[in-house]
Order: sequence, then C-alpha cells, then structure tokens
Amino acid sequence: MGRDGCVRVLHLIVGLSGGGSERWLRDVVALSSGDLDHRVVTVIPDGGEDPVYAEELQALAAYQPPRVAAPAKAALRGVRRHWPGQSSKLRALARGAGTLAALVRVVSAVRRSRPDVIHSHTIPDFPVALAASRLFRIPLVHTVPCLFSQLTEAGHSWMPRLYAACHPYVACFSTGEGWRELEALHVPRRKILYDLGGVDFGEVDAALARRQSHAAHVRMRLGLPAGCPIALSVGRLHESKGHMLALESLPALLERVPDLHWVVLGEGDQRLALEERIAQLGVQDHAHLVGYRRDPLVFYAAADLYLRSALLEAENFSFYEAMATGLPAVGFATGVSRDLLLSVGNGAQVPLGEAREFADAAARVLQLPDRGRSLGALGAAYARQNLDVRTSVARLAAVYLALAGGQTFETSPAPLSGR
Repeated sequence: MGRDGCVRVLHLIVGLSGGGSERWLRDVVALSSGDLDHRVVTVIPDGGEDPVYAEELQALAAYQPPRVAAPAKAALRGVRRHWPGQSSKLRALARGAGTLAALVRVVSAVRRSRPDVIHSHTIPDFPVALAASRLFRIPLVHTVPCLFSQLTEAGHSWMPRLYAACHPYVACFSTGEGWRELEALHVPRRKILYDLGGVDFGEVDAALARRQSHAAHVRMRLGLPAGCPIALSVGRLHESKGHMLALESLPALLERVPDLHWVVLGEGDQRLALEERIAQLGVQDHAHLVGYRRDPLVFYAAADLYLRSALLEAENFSFYEAMATGLPAVGFATGVSRDLLLSVGNGAQVPLGEAREFADAAARVLQLPDRGRSLGALGAAYARQNLDVRTSVARLAAVYLALAGGQTFETSPAPLSGR
C-alpha cells in the first residue's frame, strides 16, 4: 500500500503529448478518489514532443520528468525524423534497444514505488509492462488505445498477436468499441472493462456558459465575419483522420453555404499536403489549420457543426466532446458495429470516402432553421447521461482496488444500456 494506506498504481505510457490516451491518463490521476496513489513513468524519455500534461501531473505529485541530456534528446529527435526511411532490420534493432532501455527504466520505477497495480496505456509500453508484471507478480491493467485496424495502419500489426498470446497474464483490458476484437482473440469477458474515458462536464459547462463570447472571440481571432457558420474538425493531421476528404468536400459545401469556414484543430505530418491542396482548390479564405490547441472547448463552443471525417473509428474523445457541447455532426460510415450518429441521431452518416455526399449532408444540417441545434441537443443529452468521465474513472478505480485486494471486479463487456 502507498501513503496513508492508499493503493499504489504505476502508470506506464509512451509520452505525455496531447493525444487521447494521455488525456485519459491525466483524467484518471486528477479525478480519482483519495484511495489511490498514482505514479506515472514515460517509457520513452522526452524526445522533443510537447509534454502537454507533464506540468499538471507534476502538480498532482504523480510525475517526475526524466533527466535526459541534450545530446540524447537530439538523437531521439533524429531517430524519429528519419525512422520511416530506415530498413526493417534497423527499425527492429532500434525497437529492441528501446524496449530494453524502457524495461530498465520501468524495473527501477517498480522498485522505487512498489505498486499494487501496473497500468499500461499505449503500444510501446505494453511489452515492458507485461514483463514487469510477470517479473514482480503485480496485476496488470492495459488500455487498448485503438481499434486493431488502427494498430495495423500505424505499423503495429503485431499487437493483436501479442494480445492473443499473452492475455492470460493481463488482469484487465480497458477498451471501447474494441471489446468485440478482444473477444475474437478469446479474451474472457470477465477481463474486459468496456470503458475508455469520457468528458469532463465541469469544463464543458464552463465553456458553454460563455458560448456567445467564445463564438465572437474565435471569429475575431481568425479574422472571420461575425456570425458566420463554422464547421469544426479535431484530430492530428494524419491520413487516417480523413481531413483531406473533408477538404475535398469543401468546394461543394461552399456552393450551398458560401459564408462557411472550416476550422481544424490538430497538428501532424499531413499539414503540408493539406496546405497545398487548400491552395489548389482556391479555398484559402475558408480553410483554417489552427494547429494543436490546449483550449479546444473554446472552439467547440464557437462552432456550428462537427465534421467527423475519421476513416477507421466512429468514436473518439473529440467526437465525445462534440456531442457534449451540443454540436450536430456529419461523419463517414467506418464499418464499426456501432455508430452513435445512427443510434443517437445527432447528425448524419454518409458512405466512407464520398466527399460529395459528405458536403451535401453538412449543407443540409447547416440549412436547417436552427442550424442543427435540435440534432446537437440529442447528442448532448446522450453524452451527459453516458459519457461523464467521472463515472469512467470511478469504474476503473474500482478495478484497481479489487486487484490490489486480490478480489474479483465487475466489468461491462458490452455497451451499457442506451449506448
């Protein structure tokens, strides 16, 4: 046990940038009850990525930044920059060396913090967490960070095979829509916690209380006409997020909604390609790549429509926030078994890759008398009932406490009522 008899949880994660896994980790640490004592270790030392949540986790006494010499940081940045061009053998060698170094860091952290539970949150830390769990006989919780199709797309097709081989040594898998994929690997239902974070309604309510001022401020900041409609996209600038398809739909959408502006929050390696295509389409005055923002709810509160253009996933944290803030949405059919756009009815779904139909659906929503606010209200009501992050954190905390006490725990291996 940790200080004051608390259950000690050691969280392993690749880094603390602004992704969904990192946000979920921050929420778990910040919103847990006093029964838990959290420690966070990044298995790959800072290599130049913006550690978005590092300061918050430090303030919560859960994280101490690793000391990495400047030459080591430069080397890490160089490896990341040139990684795609290297041979598969060299990449495998580098991955093996990185895993060994990470294991040394984690073993040291386990010896220092003596955790009751280990929680692995992303891909590179799972093999290391698995090894540490077996070595020290500590229960392991693992959050499956995305669908298997996304793992494959990101070059991690080996992960499902590792899950299939090693699931007997994992006490609990935390997942969202991926619960069906885990079951297909014969992971027992009793080990699957159907949950993957949610929305902080304290933050949402604060943003909505200032909706009018946020709407005016965002338009002024971007140099947009007062009152113009905004279609918002949120996600890293990567092919899998479908921003290029959303962009291809923009000219047709502007034919029907000429004063529309498309605002994109996120950063990534597709920025240059998007900028070039924006120029080719001649929509520079209507497309705004804002970059990563630490205050995304300001933009949600200011927008009129959410464009869920992702190609592989129907649900993610950005979509949950769009629902929570009452934005109607238009999204592609990604082939997953459940799509909240259909079951909740807070927008429109179109066939995957059909940019023209995407534009038509977005125009129909924006041309409704209320600009789709009544549709958005359906999403907001659903989110408030089902997507409160405090409920998710409490459910996960109960798993930690049960594992630390050698007890069984309750899981939700299928969607909750109404989900």
